[in-house]
Amino acid sequence: MAIPVLSEVALEASLRSSGSNFGLASAASAASSNPEDVCVPVIDLQSLQAADLLWQAASTLGFFVVTNHGVPQKCIDDAFNTSDDFFLNHTLEQKEAQSPFSAPNNAGYEFMKQVRPSTGLPDQKESLQVTARQGCMDGRWPNAPANLKPAVEALLEHSHALCSRLLNMLEPRAAPQLKPGTLANAHTLWADDGQFTLRMLHYPPIEGGKDKLAKLAEDGHWRAGPHTDWCNLTLLYQRAGESGLECAPNVRAAADTAWVAVDNVDGGIAVNVGDMLGRWSDGRLYSNLHRVRMPKPEEAHKGRRSVAFFMQADKKALIECSQHDAITAGEYILGRIKSNFDASKS
Repeated sequence: MAIPVLSEVALEASLRSSGSNFGLASAASAASSNPEDVCVPVIDLQSLQAADLLWQAASTLGFFVVTNHGVPQKCIDDAFNTSDDFFLNHTLEQKEAQSPFSAPNNAGYEFMKQVRPSTGLPDQKESLQVTARQGCMDGRWPNAPANLKPAVEALLEHSHALCSRLLNMLEPRAAPQLKPGTLANAHTLWADDGQFTLRMLHYPPIEGGKDKLAKLAEDGHWRAGPHTDWCNLTLLYQRAGESGLECAPNVRAAADTAWVAVDNVDGGIAVNVGDMLGRWSDGRLYSNLHRVRMPKPEEAHKGRRSVAFFMQADKKALIECSQHDAITAGEYILGRIKSNFDASKS
């Protein structure tokens, strides 16, 4: 099978040399780039207007925060507590031994290994990636803390349910050509061709303080370089007081080039549209660039924690739309991996 080269990565790759506010030129000054008068929409899923508000946000900014979402707070807290235990109470060698990274399975522990096409540099983070496909986590579930696996499995279940609900709300206008329920039904947890991933993330404090921070920013480093996601929807669980996530402005409706803060909202979960859904919807929904900026000088001593859930369709699911040839979700992800690798290498 020929692996397709996909155009979605072209924007990310162009940022490295663009010199614009979307590129590396803004790395050193990113902490002050957010406009105070632009906010990511917060949508109460119990509201009678929820479906309309979701459509408006997903088709313009591509980012929104949902409340009254049905994911138990205890489930979220358990995931963060086990993440903290794994990242903070074990050495690098212990973490690598407990969960050795497998590239074919896209699963396991990594330390500052993910390189973005937009920067050509590794993100300043460590992560534990769980791919919810049969066999992918064999030999890769950390044995300490002992409750990490059940905590992750519980959050996977609730995240899958929430994303299915959101897809069902968006589908009638996003992909009217599809039979109702097609998008949600294309995702199966722990299937033999499943592609769900949950990523526990830790952005360590900057050792060396303000001087080290200034040098990293000057060299073009980010906690997470500007990128779009490959999936249909991403959920991002955040913690209060640990800011840094930003999305690009709504380029469809505004000329403002400042990035928009996507801060934690009490009781809320940040959501963004991914490239797969942008394709499936013939561009009706907007997969937006986002990044995690370097900390401000007064934040350099603080780490940042988050948990991301990527709703990626099963490998056999067929992505059909009018603007592109039909492609399976498995072929699509392989194409993104190849395109990202080629762009990062160049």
